[in-house]
Amino acid sequence: MLPFQNRALDRRTFLRGTGAALALPWLDAMQRAVATQPAAPVRRALFVFAPNGKKMDDWKPAQDGRDFALPFLLEPLAPLRERVTVWSGLAIDGGRAHGDGPGDHARAAASFLTCSHPKKTGGADIQVGVSIDQTIASHLGNATTFPSLELGMEKGNQAGVCDSGYACAYSNNVSWRSPSTPVVKEHDPRAVFARLFGDPAQAVDAAARDRERAAGKSVLDAVQADTRSLQNRLGAADRRKLDEYLTAVRELEQRLQRSAPDDDAVAAPAHVLSARTFPDKLAAMYELLALAFATDRTRVATFMLGNAGSNRSYEFLGVPEGHHDSSHHGKKPGKLAAIRAINRFHVEQFAAFLQKLAAQRDADGDLLAQCLVLYGCGIGDGDHHNHHDLPILLCGEGGGAHRAGAHVRMRSETPLANLHLAIAQTMGVPGERFADSNGAMPLR
Repeated sequence: MLPFQNRALDRRTFLRGTGAALALPWLDAMQRAVATQPAAPVRRALFVFAPNGKKMDDWKPAQDGRDFALPFLLEPLAPLRERVTVWSGLAIDGGRAHGDGPGDHARAAASFLTCSHPKKTGGADIQVGVSIDQTIASHLGNATTFPSLELGMEKGNQAGVCDSGYACAYSNNVSWRSPSTPVVKEHDPRAVFARLFGDPAQAVDAAARDRERAAGKSVLDAVQADTRSLQNRLGAADRRKLDEYLTAVRELEQRLQRSAPDDDAVAAPAHVLSARTFPDKLAAMYELLALAFATDRTRVATFMLGNAGSNRSYEFLGVPEGHHDSSHHGKKPGKLAAIRAINRFHVEQFAAFLQKLAAQRDADGDLLAQCLVLYGCGIGDGDHHNHHDLPILLCGEGGGAHRAGAHVRMRSETPLANLHLAIAQTMGVPGERFADSNGAMPLR
């Protein structure tokens, strides 16, 4: 019989208390609990949407295959170069006009994960398709507390018209549960924290949360008794891991408690979107995604770095002009420098998130090894509004399904849906078609 402090720990163990249910990361004690079971990897999938395209001559590697040099915009990925695949030649035909005229930004977001053409309407009769994340979430069912997690950096309206006759729902969502039902994203990291680490059965109203925040109360206070009990059951190495995890949760909680009230990126003037708030909020969102995957709260997530056509100011980068305005550079040196800086910043923050996943231990290696993380845009060059040769990355190994570390140049007009289908199949979804796919992309 195992000594008391070395007893096997169930993977779904929670630290519980009034109003809180704190999931745990992978611990050595959990390995013993699954030692006699088949070693099936627990895979995760994340889809990151970046608005307004990229400066493609600074994005696309010159060389194909595994021996390629990272261009300027991808240089921040150098420490994880062997764990990243750069895809060229992919297209979303559903993003094109097909007789509907302007509205490329709305179509870019609506088709990014659906690979379907949205019906041009400003009313309630929206219609596009089911997104790949929701296809995966529907298959996984109740395997986790949250079948899927939808996050974004900007709120955005769900009603009204946002882009050339297209409903705002198209511009402000990439996740679609049904062809007419978007899954609205959460844009406030404090609300995401409460959702992940609060007890869903004991929801606390906004006024109560504000009082607790003002009093400096922590979710860890609510689970103290369970924490002490668990620590007594763990070996020294696991106690250190648990302490590191709880410290990370508390530090994130404190940062969110100190943060200013959330800005509304749709309505706020540029000077309100200041250097202090946006980078901190972006880092917090990425940290929350890492915690959600590490604690197996969800296995499928989407993250919008901005709504379609976002014109957020990046003054903290020395770019007071809006993102969308800068993307229409017309080869003007000042605008080229601006979009280059914005694109580089987004990749830097993404690279830091990947390194966080790589540093987190999971059942079989690190967390990034169990993930497939797709990063990209529904527009290629923002100045051209094209929907072919899209900037797409696929990162992580997906439990051994993906051999990364190459620049893969596909035949022109290869459907992005082929890559989505391959990710879905890796996540266990049966079927040989998704949207306009013509075959799953080989990932090895």
